[in-house]
Amino acid sequence: MADLWTFIRLGIWWLPFNCLWSAFLTQGLQVRVEHLASQEAKGGALAFLTANGAMLSLLSQVFAGPISDNCSSPLGRRRPFLLFGTILALPFLFAFAWLDNFLSVVLSFALLQWFLNFAAAPTRALLPDIVPPERHGVASAQIGLWSLLGQVLGIVAIGVLLSPKNWESLGFKVDKVTAETLGLRCFVFSLSVLFLFTTALVATLPDHPIRKSQSPFFQTIANAYRLSLKEHSDFLWLLSSRFLLNLGFYTAVAFMRWFLADTLQVKDPAKATMQLGLLVTFVSVPSVLIGGKLADRMDKRKLCLGSAFVGGIGGLLFVVAQNFETLLLPATLFGIGSGIFGVANWAWAVNLMPKGEGGKFFAIWQFAFTLPQVFGPAISGKLGDIVNIAFGKGLGWRIILLLCVIEMLAGALLLLKVKETKAK
Repeated sequence: MADLWTFIRLGIWWLPFNCLWSAFLTQGLQVRVEHLASQEAKGGALAFLTANGAMLSLLSQVFAGPISDNCSSPLGRRRPFLLFGTILALPFLFAFAWLDNFLSVVLSFALLQWFLNFAAAPTRALLPDIVPPERHGVASAQIGLWSLLGQVLGIVAIGVLLSPKNWESLGFKVDKVTAETLGLRCFVFSLSVLFLFTTALVATLPDHPIRKSQSPFFQTIANAYRLSLKEHSDFLWLLSSRFLLNLGFYTAVAFMRWFLADTLQVKDPAKATMQLGLLVTFVSVPSVLIGGKLADRMDKRKLCLGSAFVGGIGGLLFVVAQNFETLLLPATLFGIGSGIFGVANWAWAVNLMPKGEGGKFFAIWQFAFTLPQVFGPAISGKLGDIVNIAFGKGLGWRIILLLCVIEMLAGALLLLKVKETKAK
């Protein structure tokens, strides 16, 4: 029971965190762009919005993660970053949903990313701080379950709240833009309450400060950022692989709503995006549980390659789909592959991190998650706009999905360079 309570507290903050990003990356950002940018320029506008936020996210984690490894605050090594980052992120979450100027929305989204990710890398580092290496797979699976639950909650909540039909069923006869505005604001308010509750729970985890360094302050900071490329080459190859895989994944997520609406001509893209996301997530749940146990018992490289192959087949079937019904099998395959891959890859990365340096290494690990959010839409957004204008029928979004599969295949092949060794 002690282990279960520890795992609950390690994972529960990722419930609202993943709820936020699954909702925003699938529909929330797109809705804000649709309200504030022209139809012909929405791909480029989405790229601009995501790129600015992702860059501040990256800088925040690179700053906070290594510093938390050397934090001697009476509150602990990780706890000050968790509390400070989460609380200060909330005003910008509200600003994102309430402001009506595009540049103001871009700025509020960027600052939301800065503060939330100021908390994220130190909070991730609690896992290697508290859990022994032989339990990393199981602990990663538990955190993965909370993350998946957050994804389900975010996909359902944003899908329901953005649909004008759902508002009409409650007696509110409003147009599409008004329904989406009200829905986004309701989502933001509810999520803020959830963030405060889960932050309070995580703050009860054991988190002891390190002794104050006898070295000069700037020498301590320099040591915190020191990294031997040769010594940690396997971790860096794994990082490069995950970057390419996430480049494909985040690009596909960013444009899926418009693929459904413009390419497949789905009448209610909010509902369809919700249904598709739920299918992928529900299929991922048993995959995460299985993957967590297998990751502690077998070669993680073989596990990652096998699951990436299954997910890759699903991705190719997405590209050639002709209607919503033909997306169900690809979504199922992708959910199975991504569920097992995600937990095995996470456990592999944690195994390769030196003990006591989790903040720094999770900050570096975040490069593989944040930079794809910058380069994915930036590379693909304008390409989609150009192809759509030239050929119509939403062909640009189909070309983007094909590019995503190629990127993910390249990332899977890079795993062949990684040895499964544990950092000391």
